[in-house]
Amino acid sequence: MRTILFALLAGLLVTNFTYAQSADEVIESYLETIGGRDAISSIKTMKSEGKVNFQGMEIPFIMYQKAPGSQKLVINFQGQEITQMAFDGNEGWGTNFMTMEPEKWESEDSEIMKSEMDFPEVFLNYKDKGYTAEIEGEENIEGTDCYRLKLTKKPITIDGKEEENFTYYFFDKETNVPLMVRSMIHKGDMKGKSQETFMSDYQEVSGVYQPFTLQIKLDGQVMQSLTMDNVEVNLDLDDSVFAFPGK
Repeated sequence: MRTILFALLAGLLVTNFTYAQSADEVIESYLETIGGRDAISSIKTMKSEGKVNFQGMEIPFIMYQKAPGSQKLVINFQGQEITQMAFDGNEGWGTNFMTMEPEKWESEDSEIMKSEMDFPEVFLNYKDKGYTAEIEGEENIEGTDCYRLKLTKKPITIDGKEEENFTYYFFDKETNVPLMVRSMIHKGDMKGKSQETFMSDYQEVSGVYQPFTLQIKLDGQVMQSLTMDNVEVNLDLDDSVFAFPGK
């Protein structure tokens, strides 16, 4: 009995060690596959233009991103340009659809957004940010065998309470790129539900492969699909692009 118990414990230790090693191997393989660390690190800004299909409507959009943590999404709705969201690295804002005036986010929402800003690539220097990654096993995603990798970030504060902050990435075992990301919705009516983002149609942009098609599902239902028509990197983007109007 003692021998059997020792064998089981040893097996668990080996398995955990293998998963820990495998997480680094999967991540390094992924970074190399999409272009390599140097090429990824060279990206300082990005402008993505495309269309989002939402409830049968096709809405043009432009996404601006700037390292280390600025982002802005502008949509064209019925001929009018609307800033759906913007984040300057410290605080966020967006257009109030009732008043059509710019409105700042609550401070808690801005703090949550800070934890999500990992441009140009979340896995590039994830350990330096205090994140941890581990392979929790394998899972078949719509017919494709994938590694299920859990990325854990620092806790976030939701409604005054500290909560865990983690995301699952599903890496295709053959191509080494993530097919799907599963994350938890932390606020609002959908709090506690899992949101799944499927990524496909990887295309090369300045030496780095980017997914040009994103499909977002909630409870298995497609909520919206995004298709990139054009992606440009290292454009001159002034910080004022992301700042609250009049700031």
